[in-house]
Amino acid sequence: MSFQFGRFRLGLRTIKTAIAILIILVFTHLFHRGQSAAMVAGISAIIAVRDSYSATVKASKARFIGATLGGSLAIVYYFFYLLSHQNFVVQIILIPLFVLVNIVIMDGFNLHPGLVGANATLLIIALTIPENAYVGYAISRVLDTFFGVVVATLVNSAFIHDAPKVTIKKISRGKVKKSQQVNGQDKTATVKKEKTK
Repeated sequence: MSFQFGRFRLGLRTIKTAIAILIILVFTHLFHRGQSAAMVAGISAIIAVRDSYSATVKASKARFIGATLGGSLAIVYYFFYLLSHQNFVVQIILIPLFVLVNIVIMDGFNLHPGLVGANATLLIIALTIPENAYVGYAISRVLDTFFGVVVATLVNSAFIHDAPKVTIKKISRGKVKKSQQVNGQDKTATVKKEKTK
């Protein structure tokens, strides 16, 4: 589904992305999470929204793993940065080195959809971290990433044809079939018992 306006196209993926951002903004506002949480969750959702359900799940998984890795590397970086009394030399050595490590690990585990997000998380946390709040801040940013990924996956599930759909009809049909199978097995067992008598 898409709408064409001359050379410009409004596709379903674009609409899903906007809906995911809307949901994220509403929830971060309602729960007083702040602009940083909305930014991180929004970036995660933008990266995670894909054309198919399987691609979305793969991107979401890679994005969450990448955010966890990027957040962990940012904590390690900040620990050394504080030990060096915030020496700029430590910053210009460790941040590029950790970006390199991040890329190598993500590539090694074939998590390419999360590679950009992993390094974005690393840089956002490492360069904007409040003093003496690095572990809590990093954990919050990883949780914000997870929230964005979950919202993107749910929005995609609602609009994608290959997403697993669970409906009341399917659930009730499944229960009816199961009870018919159980009843059929009971009848077969009863007939066998009567024949043996």
